[in-house]
Amino acid sequence: MSIDPDKEPVKVNKILGKQAGLGPVPANQILPWFAIIIISYFIFDGLLGWGIPKVAVISFWLILSWWFVTGKDPDKYVNRFRKPRGRNWVTGGVIYISPLLPLSVRRKLFRSHNLEDIRSK
Repeated sequence: MSIDPDKEPVKVNKILGKQAGLGPVPANQILPWFAIIIISYFIFDGLLGWGIPKVAVISFWLILSWWFVTGKDPDKYVNRFRKPRGRNWVTGGVIYISPLLPLSVRRKLFRSHNLEDIRSK
């Protein structure tokens, strides 16, 4: 007994291609929410002694804020704060010169970059 795809509908697993989660909560939000709850508890109940009801309200507020900011894909938001690869990277046509570098190195980089701009014009 074979299935004829032209006459009978093909059964497809509805979960394929969907994101894992617990109800409306995406699975990639559970660990940050747990961290928010633990940190809120230690700060607001452990250090400040505000009590569990206030900690619950603050944790709920922070969790909702985190969920609104990150949405279903927190990597899009969090990756903005990661340092780009490489040492000499350019943003908007201007080379980034770290203020933590020694003054002589910063001046050398600044001069070499300005000479390149003059040559290209």
